[in-house]
Amino acid sequence: MDASAIIVAVAAAAAIAGLGWYFFGPRKARAAQLAGGVQRLEVTVRGGYSPEVIRLRQGVPTELIFDRQESGDCTSRVVFPDLRVSAALPAYQRTMVRLDPAKAGTFGFACGMNMIHGTLIVDPAAVEVAIDGAAGNGSGAGQGHGQPSAVSGTAAPADSGAPSRAAGGAAITAVDAEAAQAAERQAEIADLSRRVIAGAVLTLPVLFAVMAHEVFKASWVPEILLNNWVQLALITPVMFYTGWPIHRTGWLALAHRSADMNSLITIGTVAAYGYSLIVTIAPSLLPSDLREVYFETTGVILTLILFGRLIETRAKAGTGQAIRELIGLQARTARVVRDGTETEIGVEEVVVGDELVIRPGEKIPVDSVVLSGTSAVDESMVTGEPMPAGKRAGDTVIGATINTTGSLRVRAAKVGSDTMLAQIIKLVQQAQASKAPIQRLADTVSGYFVPAVIAIAIATFAVWFTVGPDPAFTLALVSAIAVLIIACPCALGLATPLSIQVGTGKGARAGILIRSAEALETAHKLDTIVLDKTGTVTAGRPALTDIRPAGRWRACRPPWTGTRSSSGTPGCWPEPASAPAPWRVSRRPWPRTGRRRCSRPSTASPRGCSRSPTRSRKTPRPPSRRYGDSAST
Repeated sequence: MDASAIIVAVAAAAAIAGLGWYFFGPRKARAAQLAGGVQRLEVTVRGGYSPEVIRLRQGVPTELIFDRQESGDCTSRVVFPDLRVSAALPAYQRTMVRLDPAKAGTFGFACGMNMIHGTLIVDPAAVEVAIDGAAGNGSGAGQGHGQPSAVSGTAAPADSGAPSRAAGGAAITAVDAEAAQAAERQAEIADLSRRVIAGAVLTLPVLFAVMAHEVFKASWVPEILLNNWVQLALITPVMFYTGWPIHRTGWLALAHRSADMNSLITIGTVAAYGYSLIVTIAPSLLPSDLREVYFETTGVILTLILFGRLIETRAKAGTGQAIRELIGLQARTARVVRDGTETEIGVEEVVVGDELVIRPGEKIPVDSVVLSGTSAVDESMVTGEPMPAGKRAGDTVIGATINTTGSLRVRAAKVGSDTMLAQIIKLVQQAQASKAPIQRLADTVSGYFVPAVIAIAIATFAVWFTVGPDPAFTLALVSAIAVLIIACPCALGLATPLSIQVGTGKGARAGILIRSAEALETAHKLDTIVLDKTGTVTAGRPALTDIRPAGRWRACRPPWTGTRSSSGTPGCWPEPASAPAPWRVSRRPWPRTGRRRCSRPSTASPRGCSRSPTRSRKTPRPPSRRYGDSAST
């Protein structure tokens, strides 16, 4: 073993030890500032959370102001699974999230993709927490943006003023949040599409030339595509334009003393591109047998990883559909009576005690009490019962249900987050924000997995460089990059959150509200389901399924089935031979050439049916010829 091998081995051991301290060493917690009975702290969101560890007092209302200084789907939402809170964070905006730390302990929070993590440390109420002078470090509220406001468990822009207590306030906030998140996601999809197309166009010529020349030993490959400078010119835009979202996220994650799949990709591609750049610009620095470039590796890895992110973002675009459909049930306007005059206003302007007029066919804006009038209200969206429920003075009606027949005059009883629809929306959001037990295990594993992969890559480089065959440096570099790229834990942190969002969303669209991710995970153990009423399992829409005639009329198949009985009569059941011949009526529509009339069986008409002469459509039918009126032929 020569001196260079010893130096590499010692450096690798020191690097692995440093990694352990960097990723798992103690981290300083920042305490929230207490003012006016509320503890506040500002958190900067830029590739991670700063501060990452937040210290709070138990039982004191908390307002965390998230200053998001980036775009992209990764940090577009913050989730507190143990507190059942999920809030959207619009790009380049300050958003407040209000929490109620009722229990002491340590609770984690993460981005919506479960790739960026933070920690809440809630000290018991008896413990006095020292403030570390965070007022000058971005903690607290305000800072030139005014007093922020938000609803518990949701988010609002920091400069939006006082929280609205108007009807549908929670639903309107959810509308704005979902619309902003959908618009941001569509913008990210468009940006990723452009970067993937550019990467594919520039990488394919280099990949084609290298694979054809190196693998298939083709002699017809143009020499210009094998030139190092040409490959550098083609792959450099892929490295810095196509791969920019990966590099930015990866380096920021490392700066926050955490690591994710982007960190692994960034380290691997930077190593491959940097080595190839040295070979191209200063080949004399390396031995002649170590002057191989890896530009095509860099381009292929970045393009494929970004293409996978594009597919992932498109898949996540549908996870908020359940919330959007629930929000769509909310009425947009209300007809309120003020000073004896009916005025149509937005539903967010309705307050408790307002007198509303509900016309037939309109949605009921808010939960109310009927003052006068009678009607049938379709409450299937809440109860599942297919038949409308009768309502009269003194009865309660639910917001977003449909008034079907009569007019009602009602008084608003519950508005904003107190309405039943707002509670249903909140329940779905809390279910999507919860964390399944299996996800806790995945988070624990992924927290150690990425640093372990980096350490293994360093050890791989040292082993190949020390005891590997020639060219040792090239084989060591390629092996280390292979470990970093192949070991990306993409699915480890994403599979469970995506499954929870899709599962709870599909359940909400089907009328099934799932309480939490834990309930969804343990649902496969159910062996008995108890239903309290038939409306729980009905479709909510009556439909004609069968005809049961009474008295002397025979049962006939509906004409739309197109069936024919064994006796040959279209649409009618066969008549037993021993039974007396009753009157029978065919359900077959009238043919253009005449009408079919049915009577008692006769010699001329064994089945009791015959055709009448063709008659013009404009000629009215005689009363005696009406359907089923007469048996004369």
